[in-house]
Amino acid sequence: MTAAALRVAVTRDEADDGPLSQALRRRALEPVSCRVIREAPPGDPQELARAAAELEHFDWLVVASARAVTALAEARGERPFPASLRTGAVGRKTAAALEAFGARGPLIAPAAGAGPLVLVLRDADHWPGKHVLIPHAADGRPKLASALRRFGAEVQEVVAYRTVELPAATIVDAWARAAAEAVVVASPSAARALVGAVGPAALRLIEPVVAMGSTTAMTLVALGVKAVVPEKADFDAVAELLTTRRRRDAEVAS
Repeated sequence: MTAAALRVAVTRDEADDGPLSQALRRRALEPVSCRVIREAPPGDPQELARAAAELEHFDWLVVASARAVTALAEARGERPFPASLRTGAVGRKTAAALEAFGARGPLIAPAAGAGPLVLVLRDADHWPGKHVLIPHAADGRPKLASALRRFGAEVQEVVAYRTVELPAATIVDAWARAAAEAVVVASPSAARALVGAVGPAALRLIEPVVAMGSTTAMTLVALGVKAVVPEKADFDAVAELLTTRRRRDAEVAS
């Protein structure tokens, strides 16, 4: 008898055919929606609009998420990113988003995350006097900006989008309907929203809790929830991790 597909709660703000859900289905897993946050425009959209209009004045664009790239591109309108603009990306999906809007050859670290990208950027240019734009989430961590300022760059940070927690009652209802056997938490804000609504004990009952990156994992641990992190911070790696653990657990049970 074929085992039922593993039900995986997806906490991202994505449609049923979103990229994480698609990656899970490709591995014969069953994604179930359990949205805990929604994305919203920045509090001051004019600041983002000004930065987008003035991209030609920057030497570098460094980004930590594909969503930040999309928000910047939307604020820029029909114009592609300048061909002269050098870019750096945390992860291949972010780099692909940059390329989709006209960026050429984004620098990508061999491992995902801000730390590895900082090491690549350090030797990529002579930074004193270089103008760098970093669009990020409202609660984004300052690691990239701080490092580039230490290198001597003139860094402008701009909020590209913000995340808003859904009401706790909405999250509790979605969690109950999901009846999940595993959960994927894609950001620190999602971790705080989920644990704040259902409590850490509810997450300890399921295995595994997958965190997209070490920062999200550390947030979960601080909230009393143990988490595992895939080798790469991308959706296919998440799906592979879940598939491998499912297969291992079945072998142990047999």
